[in-house]
Amino acid sequence: MDLAKYSALFLAESSEHLNACNQLLLEWEREPASPAPVGGLFRAVHTVKGMAATMGYTGVADLAHRLENLLDALRRGRVAAAPEVFQLLFRSVDTLGIMVGDAARGADPAPDPGLSAELDRATGEAAAADPAAAAGVDGTRMRSVEVTLRREAVMRGARALLVVSRVEELGSVSGLRPPAPVLEREDFDGRFAFRVSTGASDSVIEAAVRGAGEVATVRVGEVAPEAEAGGRSRQIRVDLDRLDTLMKQVGELVVARSRLAVLAAESTDPALVEISDRVSRLVGGIQAEVLAARMTPVGEVFERFPRLVRDLARDLGKRIRFDGEGEEIELDRSILDEIGEPLLHLIRNAADHGIEPPEVRAAAGKPEEGRILLTASRDRNSVALRVSDDGRGIDRSAILAKARREGLADAGTEVLSDDLLLRVLARPGFSTAEAVSDVSGRGVGVDVALTRVRALGGTLDVRSELGRGTTFIVRVPLTLAIVRALLARTGAERYAVPLAYVAETVEFDPRAVTAVRDREALVVRDRVVPTVHLRHLVQGGPGQPSPKAPTVILELGDRRAALVVDALAGQQDIVVEPFDAPTGMPSFVGGATILADGAPALILDAAALL
Repeated sequence: MDLAKYSALFLAESSEHLNACNQLLLEWEREPASPAPVGGLFRAVHTVKGMAATMGYTGVADLAHRLENLLDALRRGRVAAAPEVFQLLFRSVDTLGIMVGDAARGADPAPDPGLSAELDRATGEAAAADPAAAAGVDGTRMRSVEVTLRREAVMRGARALLVVSRVEELGSVSGLRPPAPVLEREDFDGRFAFRVSTGASDSVIEAAVRGAGEVATVRVGEVAPEAEAGGRSRQIRVDLDRLDTLMKQVGELVVARSRLAVLAAESTDPALVEISDRVSRLVGGIQAEVLAARMTPVGEVFERFPRLVRDLARDLGKRIRFDGEGEEIELDRSILDEIGEPLLHLIRNAADHGIEPPEVRAAAGKPEEGRILLTASRDRNSVALRVSDDGRGIDRSAILAKARREGLADAGTEVLSDDLLLRVLARPGFSTAEAVSDVSGRGVGVDVALTRVRALGGTLDVRSELGRGTTFIVRVPLTLAIVRALLARTGAERYAVPLAYVAETVEFDPRAVTAVRDREALVVRDRVVPTVHLRHLVQGGPGQPSPKAPTVILELGDRRAALVVDALAGQQDIVVEPFDAPTGMPSFVGGATILADGAPALILDAAALL
């Protein structure tokens, strides 16, 4: 049986189990007296060991086996859950994760001898006991075994063969049905049966079967019943590249649908209008389903940070608690894959710059344990991710003084607003750290976060209060593939403005024009909003807009801008095309698209207009 095709699935499922190990270890370390986490840890490591053995990854299986021995000793109370034991467990899980990745890429390195020896010493035994040695003998007899794997199990064929292999340690196996070639087929539903001639008890046989992992039911008896008919799995794993390709095809369909709708509107043929409406509904349905298939809970990114914060706190000599909220909020997979790095930098900054050492917090009347909170929430057609800490906050006067010394702020600047504070913090190379460390001090945190977020069509804001803490707010669109846009015209050109950032449209009223800090602004509903004239941006030079010119109120978080245009040309679903901006392209251009009539149009980056 060729197991190479299962390597990606092995990597994905093993990574899930190892992520669970990290979460359980963090939970257990906080409450060492709790017996609950160790059972979950043992099952997760045992499953990884079984999958590795099935795939022939002996190095991974060996390390998992030694780690399993230590967890079993902890579970039985033979080893105490001391701080050094927790550190050994964390190191072992990290090493296991690296080895799983190497094995999936075609290598199978042997475990580090030093780590293996540490695990053995901590366990208190040089080698693991042979699980088959525990089998009780009550006379050789023929037993029937029927197994059903879990509905969500992957690598069903490989796992079924692992079950058979484990039971073969207890006796002679025969009568496998369906036969082995059928087990290798993709439509194998996880139900199989066989006979075993053994002296082991039924409970030992069942234990051997369940030891393979992902087993839903086991029935051991004298007579093998007929295989039950049943439904097949309702879930499958789909490679992200296939979803990306499908998304591109749907994008082409959206463009074709829009073009067909324009032609139908210009036609007097009722049949063409009818088929255009039907195609529009069908494409809309396909578009919604594909987008839904790409949506992934942000919890997949959140789950990597508790371990990160734990290690940072240990390195910095601080006590920090990490909490996450809103893990069920969903984002397009392509955005989710990119948002992890900006959040990583912001969390590292919060741990290093924000949270004070325990003695400093105690002197300030705060709990010695600081807190970093990562929350996700829906904000219209975008998702807001907030990284908050209850630390020292940002000393604006100190930041301003350093910015002046380094030439990053004018000598006349007296107050750092939130917007100006972010611009200073995000200047390349700017850092508040007095010394370079492994955590920060090289001026790459906020700079990298802002750059990556802007590349995703999102925004980054900061709120800080001295002595109370700091919050960075990241806003990103739900998806980058297909977005609803408002078409604005200036001269003969049309531009697309993503509707996610459009609060409302109003008429330009010269009587409502005022000025804020030498910049033109418009009073809209008793609020002063700075204006941006699209004609000035794209053509340059002065010029007054005509009275009642359409004005698009852009809104990102607490910031607003009034985009004055010559005309509005309706709304349209647009496909964001790959865009390599030529040298000199203005920063307010965020992408390109093809409109319904086949003409190209530039997409405006709302964040750059504020």
